[in-house]
Amino acid sequence: MAAALCKALASRNLLLCSPLTRVVQCQVQQISATAQQKDPQPLVDMVPQPSGICRIAVGQLTSGANQLENLAVCSKLAHEAVAAGAAMLFLPEAFASLQASQAETLASAQSLDGPLMQQYQQLARSCGLWLSLGGFQETGPDANHIYNCHVVLNNQGRLAAKYRKVHLFDVDVTNGPILMESNTTAPGNELVVCDSPAGRLGLSVCYDLRFPELYQQLVHTMGAEVITVPSAFTRPTGEAHWEVLLRARAIECQAWVIAAAQAGRHNEKRESYGNSLVVDPWGTVVARLDGQSTGIITADIDLGQVAAVRTKMPIHAHRQKGHAAYKLVV
Repeated sequence: MAAALCKALASRNLLLCSPLTRVVQCQVQQISATAQQKDPQPLVDMVPQPSGICRIAVGQLTSGANQLENLAVCSKLAHEAVAAGAAMLFLPEAFASLQASQAETLASAQSLDGPLMQQYQQLARSCGLWLSLGGFQETGPDANHIYNCHVVLNNQGRLAAKYRKVHLFDVDVTNGPILMESNTTAPGNELVVCDSPAGRLGLSVCYDLRFPELYQQLVHTMGAEVITVPSAFTRPTGEAHWEVLLRARAIECQAWVIAAAQAGRHNEKRESYGNSLVVDPWGTVVARLDGQSTGIITADIDLGQVAAVRTKMPIHAHRQKGHAAYKLVV
């Protein structure tokens, strides 16, 4: 009965967000950062063209090592999102598991067609809800490395897009842990956008946030209207930089920014900052979840605000005029 209610609510909301009489083929656009690997391309379906306002939900949790326990929490958040009238739920990096050791991280990895992802696909189908799965521990190129993969599932549970995190977090955090993501994670080599009920999404993960040129490509070259930044920021870096970086990306890209975050203490080694945010194209924070809570926030994504801000302050056109001066290669 709960599944039927999920489907009914999500279907009604998707019609409000995106009339089914106007559809476009979901386009997954990619730009090579290095030599591209020959991976199977995502399965794509017809995606309703966003029109008007679309409600989305952003989930926050404290993932641990137990994948089934994390799935139960994510399922609860999905049902809350549907009850709130959302067409899409955004979950943070490491939503499926956050391990205490490198060996455990490697052992937890699965392929995108493995049993764990299949359960999230079933969740999307049963609720009729699009899911942005912010950082899945995907089987990597060798036994010693995984991919940190941002997966987007449509409301039928089909793979709409995948993005493997490009910038890896190899940092000795002041007053925090030493984290060397590259010890167990291989970097991705392409940028990805995907059409969704909330608009054209530009996909990224956590530490990518500190590299503005990535977002310039997603927006100015690939047409992103909404930037996604699922994260597990440490408490020291989050307190210092989280909100200011998210607002900066929204302002300079004139795009919505949706940032789902891990929150609280995961194990004796890791604590995350939380403070999931939604920021509008003018840089205003329109929704926030406090640092420790597990739950959702909602926001109404209005693509008209993107168009209005970009029309009044035509950064894209001005940027093109400046290419000759600063030798920008696009």
